[in-house]
Amino acid sequence: MAQSSIYHETGAEFRSLFHTYNACMQRMLSKYGLYPGQPQMLFAIRELQNPTQNELAEKLQVSKASAGVSLKRLEAAGFVKRVRDRKDTRCVRIALTPKGNEYARWCDIDFEVIFSTLLEGFSGDGRDQALSTVRRMNRSLTALRERLES
Repeated sequence: MAQSSIYHETGAEFRSLFHTYNACMQRMLSKYGLYPGQPQMLFAIRELQNPTQNELAEKLQVSKASAGVSLKRLEAAGFVKRVRDRKDTRCVRIALTPKGNEYARWCDIDFEVIFSTLLEGFSGDGRDQALSTVRRMNRSLTALRERLES
C-alpha cells in the first residue's frame, strides 16, 4: 500500500473511531444531564479532594475561565458546590455534592463499559500493545504540538 494511502486510511479510521466514541459518550452522558468533559471534572474534584478552581484548571490543563464555565454549569445542576476554606476564608474550594459523588460513580461504570468494549477484540498482550501504541502516538503528536506552538 502506498504511503499516502496509509495516511488517508489511518486518518479515516481515526475520524470514525472518534465519531463513534463521541456518539457513545453523548448517549451515556445525556442520561445524567452531563456534557463531554464534565465527568473528568467530577473525577478531578474527587481525586484532588476539594480543589480551588485554579488547581482544577491546572489538573485538567484548561484555562481558569473554561473551568469556571463548567463549574457554573455543574453547580447549577447540583453536582458541585463552592465552599469557603476553613483555614483561609479568602479561598473558595469546589466540593462534590452527594449527587455529584453518585453520578461520578455511575460515570466510572459507563467509562469502564466504553473502554472494555473498545478493547474487547484484544487479548491480554494485545491490550498492553494497544495502550503502548496509543501512548507512542500521543507522545509524537504532543511533540509536534510543542514544535508548532514555539
